[in-house]
Amino acid sequence: MVPVMKAEVIERQKWIGTEDFMDSLAIANALPGPLVTKLSAAVGYYKVGWFGAMTAMAGIILPSAVAMLLLMGFVTLMKDNPMTASMLKGLRPVVVAMLAYAAWDMAPNALKGYKTVAIGIAALALMIFTPVHPALIVVAGALVGLALKL
Repeated sequence: MVPVMKAEVIERQKWIGTEDFMDSLAIANALPGPLVTKLSAAVGYYKVGWFGAMTAMAGIILPSAVAMLLLMGFVTLMKDNPMTASMLKGLRPVVVAMLAYAAWDMAPNALKGYKTVAIGIAALALMIFTPVHPALIVVAGALVGLALKL
């Protein structure tokens, strides 16, 4: 959903800029709960304030919740069907590719100079090689940015 949301709110609708989207994404990652729900609230808030935040959350939650319930009902009914298993296995790499594309697309705006590249590498290493919670990594990145006056 993040790449889809990015394309819609930045490129198509031009509701917010890439920097604001990335800031919202960073904050949303630091908080518990579904990422896209928090991200939609931030976009709605940028545009209209509290009413926009609530409307955006309803708009992102309700259609997804209904679709998820319908799809899970189908998957539960058909879970032993080889076609269903194949379909789900085919979806997984698409999700990974979409996340990788979103990271690739946002990298030029996030990695400006050797300091931000170093922060990014350190964050990636922490996520790969340690059990540190991602929220703590986000907080650490914010503190390092503050300390370095980025």
